Amino acid sequence: MLFSEAAGRPVVAMDEARTVGSVADLVVDPHEQRIVALRLRHKVHGADTLLWSDLTAFGADAVTIASAARIAPPPASLDRLTGAGGHLLRKQLLTADGDSLGTVDNAEFDIQTGELTSLMVGNATVDGERLRGCGKFAVVVAA
Repeated sequence: MLFSEAAGRPVVAMDEARTVGSVADLVVDPHEQRIVALRLRHKVHGADTLLWSDLTAFGADAVTIASAARIAPPPASLDRLTGAGGHLLRKQLLTADGDSLGTVDNAEFDIQTGELTSLMVGNATVDGERLRGCGKFAVVVAA
């Protein structure tokens, strides 16, 4: 699934069978090359973060979770990623050799595992396994 397709997808708590939010952003750990959390558009009880491990499913029409109680503030372990470090889109894509490949337009991930499968720059794709780092200015991939 593309990041652009995931944005706005409703999040449904199965215990109450109701929508508790929608996907605002995907948080990626560049060292694991996978999505580790979702940020929601609206806060629930002052919180807006769902860990990937707390998802029941990331389906074609909705994300399901067992309960809205799974929505929490981001844990300290995600502090380095909830700022610019976990966001890939609209950043310069650089190789480890310092060559610019363009701007990250989109990214694709596996809906079962959250694994980043590719980064998209214009009409080109870069394998997600090449991801090495992400900061305020750029996303860095292996040369």
